[in-house]
Parts: sequence; structure tokens; C-alpha cells
Amino acid sequence: MSGPWSPLKIRIFRALWIAGLVSNIGTFMHIAAAGWTMTTLTESPTLVGLVQTAWAVPGFLLALHAGAFADMVDRRRLIAITQIVALFIAGALAVMQWGGHLSVNWLLIGTFFESVALTISAPAFMALTPEIVDVEHLPQAIGLDSVSRNIAQSVGPALAGLLIALFNPGAVFALNAVSFVGIVFVTQRFKSTAVREPRRQGVNHAIGEGVKHIVGAAHLRNVALRLTLVLGATSALTSVMPVVARKSLNVSASGFGLLSGALGVGSVVAVWVMPRVRAMLSTEMVVIVAAAVWSLGTAVFANTSHISVAVGAILVCGLGTMAMLTTMFSTFMVQLPDWVRGRGSSLAMLMVWLGASIGAFAWGLVASKYGVSAALTAAAGVNIAVALINRWVLPLRAGDGDRTRITSLENSDSSH
Repeated sequence: MSGPWSPLKIRIFRALWIAGLVSNIGTFMHIAAAGWTMTTLTESPTLVGLVQTAWAVPGFLLALHAGAFADMVDRRRLIAITQIVALFIAGALAVMQWGGHLSVNWLLIGTFFESVALTISAPAFMALTPEIVDVEHLPQAIGLDSVSRNIAQSVGPALAGLLIALFNPGAVFALNAVSFVGIVFVTQRFKSTAVREPRRQGVNHAIGEGVKHIVGAAHLRNVALRLTLVLGATSALTSVMPVVARKSLNVSASGFGLLSGALGVGSVVAVWVMPRVRAMLSTEMVVIVAAAVWSLGTAVFANTSHISVAVGAILVCGLGTMAMLTTMFSTFMVQLPDWVRGRGSSLAMLMVWLGASIGAFAWGLVASKYGVSAALTAAAGVNIAVALINRWVLPLRAGDGDRTRITSLENSDSSH
């Protein structure tokens, strides 16, 4: 049985994970610094809010195109080029801020194109992971990628605030630029073993081909749909957690930060315990147990007024969320042929975004009408019901515990 940190024993994965962690920290530093800088350039709440919009829009508009690029060209080269572009954009923002030439328009444009570059590279990163690690380590590798993001999301904004206080926002943009160097270096050292046939069709044709393949394959379509349903149910927690923190728990911003940090801690705990759980249970049972864990934590959080209990409940929710998502993502990635992994990864990203967006809006309406506690309790029930029903309606290919078949699929794919 491979351990929770076993993928880090693979030299190239370890190097890429460390470089990715540094880059992720730089990215979250950029987002925080861009928002703060905008408040110094304008008092308009609309323009301040546009920073987040400028960052989010490329992910929605370009995800499928990014997936097509990841399958049409050398993924290592694509990653290196996008990181270099992001480096120059961040560096340009730093120079403009230091020179007093950074305007509202340039900040929004720079943030938008920084997001464009990272959006285009994201599916290539996801598709590269199965090339680096074998099927035994893939779930842990996906979990470690999520841990990297959680660490960066916790550390990045705090470091950005410290640098702004000590120096200025330009220092943050400059450090973000430097954070991309490691990824460029590692991807150039990594020699891919995947063989790709030249593709002469256009990007739109490649997108249609990939979507058609995934929609036409029940074992892939089922996982993609389940990702949307899971995020639709679990988004209730993150969408109303600030309201619970302020009104039910009566905590300050530091207390809310403690709750947010507990989600990340729960994710790390999930990475630690999941190898043992997967060794004992089938894939379907892992998802059902994880859903039950999340629902239990959410129900407790919805009905407590004690911060210590709430933190424990949120930690449990983080564990359940990570267990559900890594199990489904790894099942999805293992069953994707290499020639469509980029497009499959981008489609999975879109399904997650769709579920989270719709779920957050819907649960917000429920909370407004029936109360936050009722909305969270309902979400807990919906989540476990979805997991139980989907075992038969949208079964996972690995749901019967036949791990040998999945291993054979991956080995067959790697041999081409």
C-alpha cells in the first residue's frame, strides 16, 4: 500500500510539486495585491470587484480551448511558454507600480492576461500528472496537488499583506514573477514519454472531438456529472459560512479565518488517511463514506453556536470534500486516454465550476428564505442522498471494486 506522500518519492513529481507550490503562493499573492492596489487607485466598489471578475472570466471562457491546446501540442512546452508569459506580465505590473504608472485599466488588463496564461496551462498540468506517476500513486498525487493549492491559498494573501506593509504592491508582483521560474526549469528537465500524433484539425474541431468522446463514454460522463452534483451540494457550506460565522458564532474576522483554515487542515488529513481507506473499500463506498462524513460535519456546523465545535465540524467537512473530489478526479483521469486528457481535464474543471456556481446561488436563495441553518441541514441531506442514488444511476467504472480492470486500462494507455 502506497503512503499518502508516496508520489513525492518520484523525483520529477517532487520537483514539479515544489515548483507548483511556489507558483501557487505567488498567484494568490498576486490576487490579494491586485485587489488592494485597486483600492488605492479608485474608491469605486464596482472597479474593485472587477479585479476578481478579470481573474475569473478566462477560466470560464477558455477552459475548453486550453484543454484542446494541451492535447494538440507538447504539454511541457505549453506550460513553459505560458509561465514565461505570466512572468513578464507580473514583472510589467511591478515596474509600472514602482514607476507610478499603474492605472486602473493596466491593472485589470494585466490581471486578466495573467489569468489567461495560467488558465491555458492548467489542463496541461493536470494531464501531465498521469505521465509522471503510475496508477497506484495517482489519487495521492491529485490530493497533493489540492494540498498545494490549499497551502497557497492560506499563505499567499498573508505574505502579500506583509510585503505590502513592508514595501509596496510592486514587490508582490515582482515576487510573483520570480515564482514562475521554477516551473519553467522543471518542465524543461522533464522528458515526456507520451507519443502524440500530429493533429492538423482546428481547435474547435478538437474541442468537439473531445467533448463527443467524453459524453459518449458512460464511465467518463458519469464521473463528470457527479462532479457537478457534488459541487452543487457542497457549495452550500462555503457560500454561507461567512454568515454563520458572523451571526450564529459571533466571531470576528480572525475567527472566520480560523474556520477557513480548518477546511485546509481537513484536506491535509484526508491525504493522510485516504490510502488506508482505499485499501479497504471500493471506489463507490469511498465516495459514499466521504459524503456521509461531509454531511455529518455540515449538520453539526449548522446547529452549533460554539466556535470550537464549529472548527472541528469544518475540519471534518474539509476531509470529506477532499476525499470525494480526489476519488472522483483520480477515477476520471485514470480512465481518460492520453490523447484526450487535456480536454477531459478542462471539461472536468468546467463541470466543477458549473456545479459550484449554480449550487452557491441556489443555496443562497434557500438560506434567504428558510434560514442558514435549514439550508445547511438540507444540503447535508442532499449530499448523502446524491451519493447513494448515483451509485446506481451514475455508477463509477471502479465502483464494483475491480481495481485490476482500472490498472489494466492505465497500463494499456501508457503502452501506446
